[in-house]
Amino acid sequence: METLKEAAELHQKQAAEKALEDQFKNPADIPTKGRVTFGEADAPITIVEFSSFQCGYCARASKTMKALREKYEGKVNVVVKHFPLGFPFAKPAAEYFEAIALIDHEKAKQFHDEIFDNFSDYSRVKEEKEINASLKKLLKKVDIPSKKLKDHLKEAKQIVEEDIKEGEKLKVRGTPSFFVNGIDAKGRIEMVINRLLEGMEE
Repeated sequence: METLKEAAELHQKQAAEKALEDQFKNPADIPTKGRVTFGEADAPITIVEFSSFQCGYCARASKTMKALREKYEGKVNVVVKHFPLGFPFAKPAAEYFEAIALIDHEKAKQFHDEIFDNFSDYSRVKEEKEINASLKKLLKKVDIPSKKLKDHLKEAKQIVEEDIKEGEKLKVRGTPSFFVNGIDAKGRIEMVINRLLEGMEE
């Protein structure tokens, strides 16, 4: 005999499956033009990751995304957008990332990887003095003069604010959140990738 709990779980699963099918028919339009791309820019699959530079799950996800790009070589790229969730270091780091991107995409990628590859150095940064020291250290590592970066910070802050609004519109609740060609993957990234690639081959 089916219990109320089992019935509720089945209903929830069926609703999630229907929502996913609806997304395959009508994926979200998430613009990525001009943004930093990890992987081949012309890859048929684009994963948009809403991320936070002070999120341990995002640090782990950066390694997962790298492994996915290697597994699906030439077929998958990743574009990082920002959803800093109020952590004190996360938003300034996102703004610096985008300011660096306006100067040099490769250096922005170095900045991103430096934070997540050495996450323990940045995860507990919270005081303004610590934040400024960490950002200064990161700029030195990627060889971007702070004076040059400041010229781009106003535009970078606007980009980050637009990402946050976009994430809210897409009902992003936490980080990391992944949209595969506009489809909210919710833990089923490879399934969505494989299905999209199969559809392209037909």
